[in-house]
Amino acid sequence: MYFRVRDEKCDIKCASELTINPNHWDAKRQSYKQRIALVKDSERQQLNDAILDLKRLISKEYYIGATAEWLKRVIFVFHHPNAYKLKDNQCQETRLSVLVEQYIQAKGFEKRQASVIHANIGKIERFEQYQKTVKKRTDYVMGIDNTTAEDLEDFYQFLVHEHEYVKLYPYLYRNAAKSVTQAMRSDNTLHSNFARLRTVFMWCIHRGITTNNPFLQFEMPKAVYGTPWYISIEERDCLYELDLSDNLHLATFRDMFVFQCFLGCRFGDLLNLKKENVIDGVVEYLPQKTKNHDGRTVRVPLTEKALAIYDRYKDRPTLSLFPHYNVADFNKAVRAVMELAHLDRKVPILNPQTRQNEMRPIYEVATSHAARRTFIGNLYKQVQDPNLISSMSGHANGSRAFARYRTIDDDIKRGLVDLIG
Repeated sequence: MYFRVRDEKCDIKCASELTINPNHWDAKRQSYKQRIALVKDSERQQLNDAILDLKRLISKEYYIGATAEWLKRVIFVFHHPNAYKLKDNQCQETRLSVLVEQYIQAKGFEKRQASVIHANIGKIERFEQYQKTVKKRTDYVMGIDNTTAEDLEDFYQFLVHEHEYVKLYPYLYRNAAKSVTQAMRSDNTLHSNFARLRTVFMWCIHRGITTNNPFLQFEMPKAVYGTPWYISIEERDCLYELDLSDNLHLATFRDMFVFQCFLGCRFGDLLNLKKENVIDGVVEYLPQKTKNHDGRTVRVPLTEKALAIYDRYKDRPTLSLFPHYNVADFNKAVRAVMELAHLDRKVPILNPQTRQNEMRPIYEVATSHAARRTFIGNLYKQVQDPNLISSMSGHANGSRAFARYRTIDDDIKRGLVDLIG
């Protein structure tokens, strides 16, 4: 069925997705003929209402100088209200899953951070399929304009129980990665998921895509963090001095980890380092995570041990200073090195399911982030100046995350009390 717009200097038409048997069409009434024995009354009324609704939309959006392309967009948006809307005479995508992708592209995140945010797309799409097939909401789409606090609560419950749905509704997971939902998600994971989703909503609001903010009425999952721990200077030096001449592969992981202990950077920034980042014994780099909202260049002087590691790798015939490994392999290798070095001191680790601390040996739980904590924690024991330390760790000014790295141990507490003694 075609729709035509005529004005003084305008005569355009475009096909719609509405259809009718020409023999049933009443040209004068611009609707079904009144008596059509082969067509149900409900079907006839549905088409007649759709025609009126589309005509109203075209009249509402019409402007002097409208083109056939404009009419095509109006009709397209009419037929796909859950996916698009008109904004400044253009089709604006409204599906949340697509807008997450657009957000990632617009921000230009580094690969690892982009993949973490991108994982929300799969969660949203599986939730939509769950609503359509299990809850029988056949037209359900999470849209930027129509998502409510109630939708967010439903999404939260879906993510909490999704590990159960893998077996209950296997058809939802035919194309999902094997690593998806193998265990119940922790509150910290859920908090991170919704924090990233909230950021996408705020980005859309700031760009004028929507005014809808369902997070105003939604209670975010609470994140709970365990007691921060880090390896001591003595333990770090034990790793540095460990003889790995019979296992050069592990030696590389050890060197990277210890270098990170001296630098305090994130793992992604460690992989991005080039020999040109070291100038007169000082590392200079721009943290990828905060470069879009805090473009400070981080400068960290290298110690004698750090420079010795740098000298071992600076002449590699590659662009990056160190080899590239995925973080899971890196963490596994670091733990193996620590076990060889007998770093078996037990540290408190928060069990995400029970929310209770459990004591585990360092060599079982160490990750690349332990190197970052080691840099910050050992510095903080010497100088209690968060601004100075964060200027070298790459944290944004006032970062709440930075506070979690500071272990105010008994020695520091005694020193502070002595000041007023």
